[in-house]
Amino acid sequence: MTDRAEREFNERNIEEFRANGGKVGGQFEGFPLLLLTSKGAKSGAQRVNPVAYFDIDGKIYVVGSSAGRDRDPAWAYNLRAHPEVTVEIGADAPRSVTARELPRDERDRVYEVITQRAPGFAEYETRTDRVIPVFELA
Repeated sequence: MTDRAEREFNERNIEEFRANGGKVGGQFEGFPLLLLTSKGAKSGAQRVNPVAYFDIDGKIYVVGSSAGRDRDPAWAYNLRAHPEVTVEIGADAPRSVTARELPRDERDRVYEVITQRAPGFAEYETRTDRVIPVFELA
């Protein structure tokens, strides 16, 4: 998918999310999705991305899988540079949270739970040599 096609895909999903109280069809149907608004690491511009999330023991996690590509998604760089972000979950009002990238041991424990719930994330790990980052949003 080209960068432009990916942007257009995201824009359609963002519009659908906001119009339907956090529900999105297509490949995301039935999957927990949030809108992550971050500040661009280089540009400083506001960026909104639909991102799958996992509620594990009352904590919210997002995974920088990039579908197994060899680079982290742009939003992961944004979170590292500017961890103060906004999330929209379901029909709830946007709220401010702080992103924290999990250290390796904690990441491995949480990623195991994620792959049990969504086996596709285990497959993503086989497609790349990088360690797929996991961020807690609190």
